[in-house]
Formats: sequence, structure tokens, C-alpha cells
Amino acid sequence: MKPKQLILLGLPGVGVNTQAAALANQWQVPHVVMGDLVRGAIAAETAIGLEARTYVDSGELVPDVLAMKLIRKRFEQPDTMLKGWVLEGFPRTLAQAQAFDQWWAAVGQPPATVAYLKAPTEFLIIRVLNESSEKPPISAIRDRLESSQQSLEPLIEYYQQRSQLATINASLSFAEVASALAQLGEEDTGAAKLIRDEAELDALLASEPLLVVDCMASWCGSCKQVMPSINKLAEAYDDSVMVRKIDFDANRQITKRFGLKGIPAVMFFKDGERCETLTGIKSYQEYNDAVNRLLA
Repeated sequence: MKPKQLILLGLPGVGVNTQAAALANQWQVPHVVMGDLVRGAIAAETAIGLEARTYVDSGELVPDVLAMKLIRKRFEQPDTMLKGWVLEGFPRTLAQAQAFDQWWAAVGQPPATVAYLKAPTEFLIIRVLNESSEKPPISAIRDRLESSQQSLEPLIEYYQQRSQLATINASLSFAEVASALAQLGEEDTGAAKLIRDEAELDALLASEPLLVVDCMASWCGSCKQVMPSINKLAEAYDDSVMVRKIDFDANRQITKRFGLKGIPAVMFFKDGERCETLTGIKSYQEYNDAVNRLLA
């Protein structure tokens, strides 16, 4: 089994630190926090720490080159190389993301999974207010969130283009978010493979005469009950019908586009046109009958 490697991204108030710590504990891998690396280097008065102190004392982020030096120093240790890791606070810039990926590939490691914990602005404002003892003005919190989002956008786009990004609905309960994150580290051995995004879905609709798409979410208990039937369909009709899954949280626009009333929602397409949708938990026989109607 390959080591579990996960980068967590998210805005203030979304719970990156608590989720990262819990996940690292569950997976029994190092929890690497960029801020801790910086503070540790400064306290130890290393060459990197002495250089970083100037920026920290003036309230600035450490430059990309220094950030990469700290990351390389930590990630060259055996525990991260062999066991895996959960990383937060890095990368903060596109240059950092690109430099890390180039170096990580050069040392023979696979690309990491990147989880973006996403929640509505108003939800995050309430979270930040509840977590702050000073109760800053809402306008100040909103400005901080907007600034953070602007910094985050290039990273989100970069990881989306590299098919590394998984978007998690962080407005759910802590347990539901934790469950969704934990499943990112599991190997997908099911016969029904995952559609990454709407562009891939459109390509399949244009190229596949018969297509079945299960709109699901990793935190959804009902979706988990349906998944064995979907995988069984994929195996049974491997030579005649393409059966796939698509993540609801990463593709919310799918719900509006197809007028879905809930998940799991299994859609059946013929020549790019949707013929039928089965919502909720259904038996394998019901899914099988719907496939046969496609084939008729």
C-alpha cells in the first residue's frame, strides 16, 4: 500500500488544523505544520531560522525559497518518506506548489492528494467570531477571508488542472468532514471509477452510447449502501455499458444541471440524453432493470 500523502487547504475558520491533526492521528502519519517548522527553526537558531526571523518579526510570510528549504529538510526524514504525511500551511503560493511537486517527483514520490475544505463566507464569519476572544468587526473578517481566497485561487486552479484536488464540504459536521477526508486515503478498488469533473462527464456523454453515473458523496451513508450495487453493475456490463461515479461535493453544479433532488442519484444516459434517474437507496435489481431498459 502506498503511503498516504495529503495537503489540506482552506480559509480561516474552516477547521484545517483540527481536521489535519485528527486525520494524521487516525492514519498514524506525521502531521506537518509549516508554522511549526518556522517557529522550530527560529527557536533552534538554525541558519534557516535566523533568516526567517527577520520576516516573522515584521509580520511577513517567509519567502518561497525559505519555505521550500524547511519543507525539504522535514520531508527528507524517514518517517515522512516511508509512512506518509498530512500537511497544512504549505503551499501558500503557486511557486511553492510547483517547486514542491517538482522536487517530490524528482525523489521518486507520487503526487499528493490535495483536499480543499470549502464553506460559505457567512458560515466562516460565524466560525471566526466564535473562535476569537477579541470579536473583530465583521467587515474585518470578511476582508481577511476575501484576501485569503484570492491567495488560494491560483492553488485551487493549479491542483484542479493536475487532477489532484478533492473539494470537501466543510460546512458539514466535524465527523462528516473527517470521514470524507479519511476516505481520500483509501484505494478505490471498485469497478465503477470516479469522474473527476463536469468536463470529463461531458466528454463521456459525447463518446459513450450508454452511460450510468452515480452522483454520490464520501460522507453520505446512503451512498455507501448503494456503492456495492453500482460496482456490481460496472462488472456485469463492462463490455456494453460504462458505469461511473461522480463526487457531489466537488461538482455541485451537477445537481442544478440535472435537477437532482438528493443523493445518491443514479442517472442513466443513452446517446448523451438522460433517460432515467433513480434517487435514494434502490436494490441491485432496480438498477439492473434500468440498465436493461437502456439496452432495449
